Amino acid sequence: MVFTLMVKHGKNVEVFGDVKFGKNVWVGSNIKIYGPCRIGDNVYVGDNSVIGFPERGELKRLRRKKSLAGKGLVEIGSNSTIRTGCIIYSNVRLAGNVELGHNVLIRENVTVDSNSLVGSYVVVDSNCRIGSKVSIQTGVYISAYTTIEDKAFLGPYCLLLNDKYMKQKPYRLKGPLIGRGASIGGNSVIMPRVVVGEGAVVGAGSVVTRNVEPKTVVVGVPARKVADVPKGWRIR
Repeated sequence: MVFTLMVKHGKNVEVFGDVKFGKNVWVGSNIKIYGPCRIGDNVYVGDNSVIGFPERGELKRLRRKKSLAGKGLVEIGSNSTIRTGCIIYSNVRLAGNVELGHNVLIRENVTVDSNSLVGSYVVVDSNCRIGSKVSIQTGVYISAYTTIEDKAFLGPYCLLLNDKYMKQKPYRLKGPLIGRGASIGGNSVIMPRVVVGEGAVVGAGSVVTRNVEPKTVVVGVPARKVADVPKGWRIR
């Protein structure tokens, strides 16, 4: 690890393996960064965060080697903000100007595109794809193998699930697909493999068990169509 004059850092910063910093990077105190990792210009990493934590299989292998430097590249794009207490696993890419709240967990093999917001206490499980200009509010859970397209909105404490039978019988895990510009109300549950169409709206507290057509409004348990999205509304 080499901190240049353009990297400001607090106390107890530990770096393992190949880590490269851009210009004007702030790294707080009590930080662990596992390489390989690339951190762009003007990035803020808050106190008590971990970047590049090895996934389960890699962790077992690395412990035998007595080294915690992994092989899954982590990329933190320029002008991104990682607030206190965040944990980012290996093989994660945050594009430019991504903003994480406090205590966010992002598992391995996840991509978050530019200008997206991931709120505090959000959990993003492995193998997810999150588009650009997405807004994910506090406490959302995003299960593995989920896709969220550009400009979607997920209200507080939504659950996006991927196991229809809860391990009672074999099932290939597959999370929902949230279409471009769709909005999911707070405390909603989106069931495995459900497709929420482009520009659709899911009312707060709904349980969505079937696909939602583009530009429609659904509410209830189970969710049912109640209207088309009004003409005065637009895809975010």
